[in-house]
Amino acid sequence: MATPKAAPKLSDISVKFTEDTLDEIVRSAGGKRCTGWKIHDFDLTKGDAYLSEVYRIQLTGEPTEAGAEPLVVNAFVKSIPKNVGRRNTFRSADFFRNEINFYNVVLKELYSFQEKRQPKNPYQDIGRCYVAYSDGVNDFIAMEDLGQFGFGTASRAEGVGLEDCMRCMRSLGRFHALSLALKDQEPDRFHTLVQHHVEETYYAARLKSWYNNFMQVQLDVTRDALARECPGSEVKRRVNKFFDCDLYDHMVYLTHTRNQNSVINHGDCWMPNFMFHDKSSDVRVVDFQLARYSSPVLDISFFVYSCTSQALREAHYQDLLEAYHGSLAELLRELGSNPDEVFPFSELTKELKQYARFGCGMGIESIPFSLLDESEVPDLDKITGDEAVPIEKIWIMRPLKTQAGRLRLIDMFRHAISMGYLD
Repeated sequence: MATPKAAPKLSDISVKFTEDTLDEIVRSAGGKRCTGWKIHDFDLTKGDAYLSEVYRIQLTGEPTEAGAEPLVVNAFVKSIPKNVGRRNTFRSADFFRNEINFYNVVLKELYSFQEKRQPKNPYQDIGRCYVAYSDGVNDFIAMEDLGQFGFGTASRAEGVGLEDCMRCMRSLGRFHALSLALKDQEPDRFHTLVQHHVEETYYAARLKSWYNNFMQVQLDVTRDALARECPGSEVKRRVNKFFDCDLYDHMVYLTHTRNQNSVINHGDCWMPNFMFHDKSSDVRVVDFQLARYSSPVLDISFFVYSCTSQALREAHYQDLLEAYHGSLAELLRELGSNPDEVFPFSELTKELKQYARFGCGMGIESIPFSLLDESEVPDLDKITGDEAVPIEKIWIMRPLKTQAGRLRLIDMFRHAISMGYLD
């Protein structure tokens, strides 16, 4: 007879996740204190949270008004992995620190600025963070559980339709508008914010030894797809020319080159980080561990090349760009800035020519990842010891098995070439 599974404890989340933390969550949700809690089991697809461990917890809280019904708070908590080798392999501490800074400092500043400007349709597509803690070992982030409100993710393996893509692009445009308006109206406040509270967690000279070997595997996978599907073609020649540099250094350049158009980026714009409402057009954006300060086109190109099909791009790429810019311009006006001066469509076009190749650099990782079967995703807690393991030894990326997968990768480059982004 199987031994019953022990009930989860708060310390399973983090030794710093205590009853005081529960009281803080309840207070953040509008209650007085926590009077009960339960950690729920739920299924998570392997690979959905390789930087984190995740939990769902339901809290009962004492209301602030006497005689009112008890408060129920459903929270989604992600914590830094307990497995030290896993934590060090994926540099989880860096990603948690960046995301916690985003919620605790950056987003509060952006929302504070927005609240003072009182736009008719404020940006509120980011789920509420109740409490977050970071020390590099016991980190956690407790968010409102968006599932209770009818939000869910789309399949990462299947492309999504036009309307969902338009929803994502409008949300990105409005998110970027907050940065542009704050930078326009309070430049010192904005630059202090990005200088001290936003860090590059993926592409930086100091991180090259961590990631570069894995990038070489991605290049090999792409070259294999090109050789099998379009040998001797102009597309193959142009892609090889794009690769004929130190691609990691080029991605560092793209993420660190800034100008008057640069904004706070989400940084990880693939489909698992967008949640769609089942009965409305609302969308929510999650997971800001790769938040960065750079061209808005880094978010746009990552999303377009990782999340849309070639057929959708050929028919509606301009529509996607116009949805993005239209929503951005509308919120800019409501915040008190002039989009024709701050970020006209002509500037977006220039940024795309300069920076949209970034989406190809991200796509050679995100597209093969999105096509992995669950059986191909490693069990990260089998990493033993405390030392970091080279990530190319953990994430085993092999040549794409299907023609459809290979063409999805190649079509990304076809589109970029047709737009002049790889010139």
